[in-house]
Parts: sequence; C-alpha cells; structure tokens
Amino acid sequence: MLFAVTIEDKPGMAATRRAVRAAHLDWLEQHRAMLAIAGPIMDAEGLSTGSVRVLDAPDREAVQALTDGDPFAKAGCFARVSINPYRIVYKDGALAE
Repeated sequence: MLFAVTIEDKPGMAATRRAVRAAHLDWLEQHRAMLAIAGPIMDAEGLSTGSVRVLDAPDREAVQALTDGDPFAKAGCFARVSINPYRIVYKDGALAE
C-alpha cells in the first residue's frame, strides 16, 4: 500500500539538517525498497523546510516506525508529520490504472 508522508520542519533547523544529512541519506539508502519517491520541500531561497515521501509499506504503523527512525526525526527537526494513504492517478505522462 502506498502512503504519502508530508513533513514540516521546526523553524531554524537548517544547521541541524546539514549536520545529520549524511546519516539521513544513508538511512534513505537502507530503506530504498520502501521509497517510491522522496525529497525536500524548499523555500524561496532554496532551503529545505521539510520533506515529501511516498512509501510502499504494509500499513501506517510501518510508515510511522520508519519515519520515527529517520536521523532528521531523531535530531528533532520535525514539527509535524502527516501520513495518509496514497494512490497514483497520473504517472509518466499517462493515467495510471
């Protein structure tokens, strides 16, 4: 099942994100089988203010556990996390089934 995860960072977390970015990227690589897509949400200056991910997981609890294990989460970056079931409607220039 697909889940959309939208994460909003606490204000002023840019330095913390930079400090743990390598660990975060390693964490993403370790969980790549579950990641359909992942990346930062950017502000007008190009600084990350959060993240969006689409995960393929058996249930919401698995997504929550994975999100809680993110080095950014462990470093206290996250202000808010939203996890919702997700369905692809349009992909690669065509309507999906």
